[in-house]
Amino acid sequence: MPNLVRIDGDLLSSSRLEAACAWIDAGAKIVALHGIAANGRCECGNASCQSPGKHPITAEFRNGHKSATDSKQKITRVLKSHPNANLGVVLPENILVLDVDGPKGRKTYETLKLPNTATVKTGRGTHHYFMIDRPLPKKKLRLEGIDIKDGGSGYIVVPPSRHHSGKQYRMKPENAGKIATLPPSFLDVLKPKQSRTVSFDMPGSVTKGGRNNTLTSYAGYFRSKGLRGSALERVLATVNRVICSPPLDDDEVANIARSVSNYEAGFENAFGSLADVQEQEVQFLAYPYIVKGATTVLDGNMGQGKSTFTAALAAAVTTGKPPPFLTTIEEGGVLFLSAEDDPARVLKPRLVENGADVSKVRYQEKVFSLDANGMMMLRQEIEAHRPALVVIDPIIAYMDADTDGNKANDTMRFMVELDLIAREYDVSILIVRHLRKAKADNAMHQGIGSIAISARVRSGLILGIHPHDPTKRAIAHAKANYSEKGPTLVFELRSQEKGRPPVVIWHDAEPDISEDDLLAKPPGTIGRPSEERDFAKDFLRETLSKGPVEKNKLDQMASTRSITPETLRRAANDMNIVKQRGTSGRSMWSLP
Repeated sequence: MPNLVRIDGDLLSSSRLEAACAWIDAGAKIVALHGIAANGRCECGNASCQSPGKHPITAEFRNGHKSATDSKQKITRVLKSHPNANLGVVLPENILVLDVDGPKGRKTYETLKLPNTATVKTGRGTHHYFMIDRPLPKKKLRLEGIDIKDGGSGYIVVPPSRHHSGKQYRMKPENAGKIATLPPSFLDVLKPKQSRTVSFDMPGSVTKGGRNNTLTSYAGYFRSKGLRGSALERVLATVNRVICSPPLDDDEVANIARSVSNYEAGFENAFGSLADVQEQEVQFLAYPYIVKGATTVLDGNMGQGKSTFTAALAAAVTTGKPPPFLTTIEEGGVLFLSAEDDPARVLKPRLVENGADVSKVRYQEKVFSLDANGMMMLRQEIEAHRPALVVIDPIIAYMDADTDGNKANDTMRFMVELDLIAREYDVSILIVRHLRKAKADNAMHQGIGSIAISARVRSGLILGIHPHDPTKRAIAHAKANYSEKGPTLVFELRSQEKGRPPVVIWHDAEPDISEDDLLAKPPGTIGRPSEERDFAKDFLRETLSKGPVEKNKLDQMASTRSITPETLRRAANDMNIVKQRGTSGRSMWSLP
């Protein structure tokens, strides 16, 4: 590996590509970061970005600095697509940078009395480059206002990157060129001092099961008093030895101290003055039904046209041609996460029939749940292609296996994460739910799953059969947090050609139809025992159409739809469902 001793030549080129290639030649790796636009905002598109110009383009570098590249071919391709990107450099192993930030950092740096070395001017501080000939101590004192960066601690932003202040990262001429060697005395400064003994009145009072929580609580208190890093770790180690029986391992204590120390903004930025908040007007994809930067839910029974409605909505978004009940609609791309519709036989034909520009539609090719990894993939897709609308149909199918859709705590965490994605990328997310059969006390609670779903969405729509004309469908605006409720929409599903999906034909809106009207059972059907079984049959047809499914999994899916085991069994018998043992020995159900 080359031994970097100078910062000069193409390392300081005004060409991002030349600079990146020179760093690769010097033994470094590169991460392309979002650049800074002319208005000073981060090009990631998030107006409230907390790290403008300093975070990776995740579509290309999914794991941050861990996915940094030394491939000139890749960085050439990335910079061609992102010509204003900033450069993040994972340093060669012989180089260390002291990242000095603000007046406090400058004051600390002056006390170190280090030799002159290659120095880059940043937006509000400096980067001082040093060569190292020995490893730094694993545990080291934290220097106020200074971050120590090496090849194992992320990346450093380098010239010709641009700071969000508008200033460019540039080499200070008086310190240009040669990189000084870090003196051994600096290592002595970093070595933690020996801890002192503190007296407590409750020796051995905390036993197994409560030690982590107790020490974390103490760590939070001491952090609030200004302790952090190795100082916090020393105090916590003393508390651990005195009050814990038996004491936690040193590594666990160090992890607690490190974790709590990382909440640097826990006090400074956790709260703020409302006077400093800039008001923002709520925007809509389709006023007042679909909100931008938030989640909307569409509830309805199976087979009544929810997916065809979403296709018609997507068609309007991709063409920019609003349906008759809207004056305008945001034009853009659409992303479909559809667990139940085959893209070739159902999804694309349905969109084509309803007039969509399918070149602006992307879909989920491989089915995955929205666990932590799935949410990351969704973020990457949205960041890379910036759709105006994301449709998730049905939402229950995408919940992580560890998320119980009927538990408020589990569901709220899931919905909060989804809502954060909508807000971060200012995208409209439309989730689709089936209705439960059991009557709820509120129309918005009629959807399958926890009421936390209804609580978290900013707009709620309920689709059902028109109460006075069974050939039509109606969509009531049941919840509106950011506007007045819109009038109930009316449409019919009409097939243009045999064997082709139906299209939506819009009729005049009918404000007098409410969500309760759509949920009321038609006369003559109340109390019919076959209704529950018919619902179960629809469920079995839809679920088993893709192939055999384990009985245990079917039971779980049926439960979320309020289908009892007895009703499911009777429906299966009516349909002559095939029941046999799979290779795993478990019961498998399939269509005859």
